[in-house]
Amino acid sequence: MKKILVVEDDLNLGTALVGFLEMQKHEVNYVNNGDEAVSEFQRFQPDLVTLDVVLNCSVDGFEIAKQIRKISDVPIIFTTSRDGNEDYETGFGITNSDYVRKPYRLVELLLRINKMIEVEMLSSAAADNHFRIGRFQFFPEEQSLKFNKGDIHLSPLDTTVLALLCRNKGKFIPREDVIRLAWQVEDTESKETALYNSISRLKKYLYNDEHVRIENKIRLGIRIRDLDDKNVEE
Repeated sequence: MKKILVVEDDLNLGTALVGFLEMQKHEVNYVNNGDEAVSEFQRFQPDLVTLDVVLNCSVDGFEIAKQIRKISDVPIIFTTSRDGNEDYETGFGITNSDYVRKPYRLVELLLRINKMIEVEMLSSAAADNHFRIGRFQFFPEEQSLKFNKGDIHLSPLDTTVLALLCRNKGKFIPREDVIRLAWQVEDTESKETALYNSISRLKKYLYNDEHVRIENKIRLGIRIRDLDDKNVEE
């Protein structure tokens, strides 16, 4: 059984898909408002997402997928009735994704889901589920930093912030983007202090390795880098 997040604003189609997937013994969560998709993704932690491209919300499915990609490489299957070449290029330009045109048969979508889950399982088995930061090893699922002097347990929020930085290692991320993704708010100014406190804690945790730096620049944003790594933005 796998956890699947369905993002679909057509209630009839969404309900039918959820029922069909539950019959296949999957645990399914359904979101019909695209504006809630990323926050629900973080809460539910699915193994796969089916994502409608055209949604009645402030962003389309491609933009939601790009936000998800900043925090996770989970498989995404786009569903849409649009067939323009630009849409295909955008959809397949997002890593670990597939594209299904509407109207689709539920069996067809299930076969694609099963295939992507199978590939993901093989990939996960072949790769370590952690980040290496200098002499630290960071395990997001365990919310822990491992070092030769002992393990450091992180709060869920600090884990999310550090995962964002590690997935974009060496690259600056605008502070507003970090806040939107970690706190799931649009009023980013209200969380500036909370972000500052989180970054301060992370710097303290990483202090034991002089080669690791978290940099916070006004115009550029925040990044984590290994001072021995020369392939970073300047």
